[in-house]
Amino acid sequence: MASKRNHSGLRQTPHEINHAEEWVQSVCDERALNNLEVLEILPDSVIAGWRLAVGENFPMPHSNELVVFEDYFIRGFGVPIHPFLCWLIDHYGISLYNLSLNSILHVVVFINLCEAYLGILPHFDLFCHFFCLKMRGELDRR
Repeated sequence: MASKRNHSGLRQTPHEINHAEEWVQSVCDERALNNLEVLEILPDSVIAGWRLAVGENFPMPHSNELVVFEDYFIRGFGVPIHPFLCWLIDHYGISLYNLSLNSILHVVVFINLCEAYLGILPHFDLFCHFFCLKMRGELDRR
């Protein structure tokens, strides 16, 4: 796959990519997240342990954290996530925010197919039979 292009159209190698070119600073404040709590879209911060990313130029999760977008929760995403999705994220060396909503939906449909219809635990080889991971950006070098 090709390297990402900067604003001038020149190709950059993955280690030259500037996070400021890929991310805009979070505008989601505590008031907005508290509103999601009131609407019961987002679990309580004390129970779930979420924290704001306000002030960070790009997502910087700690080792036990995942970066997710507010839109995920508005569209029905919830935590904790299925162990198979955790395993896929770990196996491919990506983060949850690298997956689009449709990608997450495909994984969830696969998990449901395995557990509810086939009566088996989700299996990685079967997943690879149905889906192909297309890596972009920094993951191209792997």
